[in-house]
Amino acid sequence: MLCKTDGVVLKQTKFGEGDLILTVFTKKMGKVQAVAKGVRKSRGKFTGSTQLFAYGEFVLFKGRDLYQVSQVDLKESFYQLREDITKLTYGAYILELTESIVTEGQTNNRLFHTLLGCLSVLTKLEKDFETVVKAYELKLLSYSGYRPELDRCAYCGNPGENIFKFSSKEGGTICRSCFGQDMYAMKISPTTINVMKYLINMDLEQIARLRVKPDIMEELNKILKHYISTHLDKSQFKSLQFLDTMKEIHNT
Repeated sequence: MLCKTDGVVLKQTKFGEGDLILTVFTKKMGKVQAVAKGVRKSRGKFTGSTQLFAYGEFVLFKGRDLYQVSQVDLKESFYQLREDITKLTYGAYILELTESIVTEGQTNNRLFHTLLGCLSVLTKLEKDFETVVKAYELKLLSYSGYRPELDRCAYCGNPGENIFKFSSKEGGTICRSCFGQDMYAMKISPTTINVMKYLINMDLEQIARLRVKPDIMEELNKILKHYISTHLDKSQFKSLQFLDTMKEIHNT
């Protein structure tokens, strides 16, 4: 059985002497694992169109266990991501994050198009990548059923006048009366709440022009890291660990 679908390569795994198993986020089938034969050889077929970030139209043949890549029509390689190590690492994190949440057989077209938009915006940026990445995290969570409650208390439902903390366990902001429901809830400022709403709702091109103050970004990073760890059941991303190492070296 042949299937033709647009897809983005999220992950590569070596297989045999010259093959790769690709993890592809497809528009029609969700996450798919497919064998690309011969791509690790110097003149292997599909070499350029099976790299990480590659976006194209894939023709896949369903084998006994895995799909096989029969043909790829490359649409965009996002090659510019490889021209800056920081930009490349943030791009790798976006792929890691996406791979951790998309599932086989379940489409998510809003997330698919948002992924493409995020990679496109990142290729154009020269600095301040973090704001776009935070926006992608929030959009990914929202489009995957984990949108945080930011307008009212996530526990009792009261509107947001008395919101002072954010609870990953309860799924959003909580009011003073409900602090006892989560002893690990984190302090959150009204500005951070408004920034989160903006990042969820606005277009990535507009978000790329937003400048977030360092203290707000620090609070946002802390909250989202904990929220993602709680709901995606994954606390460690190799690309983020590498970014943290780079920041430590830069600051010494």
